[in-house]
Amino acid sequence: MINNYHIAQQDIDLLRKAGMNEHDLNHSRKVAAKALEIARRTGATLDLELVGRGALFHDLGKTATHAMTHGKIGAELGEKLGLPPEITAIMEKHIRGGLTEPEAVELGLPVKDYTLHRLEERIIIYADRMVDIIHDGIVEINEESEAEVRFVEILTTYPKYGKNEITLKRYLGYHEEIQGLIAGRVIDAPRLKGMLAQGGVTLLDVRRKADYEAAPDMIPGAIWRDPDQVAQWAEELPAGTAAVIYCVRGGSVSQSVSDRLRQKGVDVAYLDGGIKAWTAQGKTLP
Repeated sequence: MINNYHIAQQDIDLLRKAGMNEHDLNHSRKVAAKALEIARRTGATLDLELVGRGALFHDLGKTATHAMTHGKIGAELGEKLGLPPEITAIMEKHIRGGLTEPEAVELGLPVKDYTLHRLEERIIIYADRMVDIIHDGIVEINEESEAEVRFVEILTTYPKYGKNEITLKRYLGYHEEIQGLIAGRVIDAPRLKGMLAQGGVTLLDVRRKADYEAAPDMIPGAIWRDPDQVAQWAEELPAGTAAVIYCVRGGSVSQSVSDRLRQKGVDVAYLDGGIKAWTAQGKTLP
């Protein structure tokens, strides 16, 4: 893992040698630069080499075709070039930002798991869409930051960027997650570990009752609270409480409870990826 990573000239030369034209290469360089910028702003513990190289090579398949199959073809070309599987996976999965099986069937692509399991992958997809918005000339953008501020508006207004309801929801989810990390509304597992070591934070397990009862082990120091009863127990939290909450995967449950707690004046963040991210990082449960 390289955390002071910068785009390497030898990778740019490799793309040229593979036959990438200057227009596509320019786009790829911009996506890599934007992805690295966003990754660093999240404050999350990330593999910046994967972010930078994955973004730079994501459109390798366009050396052969600009059709929907360029992701699959790019992965095959990347394997022949000896690129790591983590990078070739990004090439294959970046089409529509992580296809579902029905979408893959509809688009005539192999039916497989295109889910973006890693935050690094989601940042690359987010940066790719951001670069399109900034440089396509379709939306009037005076400063690059506008693309982030107006992201929801732009994707819901311009079908070119939102594509369809499924893709739109996926991209808006990435936006919520990544901007939450940047704003401190979302934290990753290593940061939570540090916060718990320092103390002074209230950790709440807000998994749905059925999920909690099926697997009652919690992150050390956590207290379970029923997310369906948040209106009641939120009143019990002392004024000025700094809280971190987590659910199973850090999705809609954490987001909904966070919103309700903020309305009550609670300083709250939620764990990106939920308890599954905690255990995936090698962190233990009691």
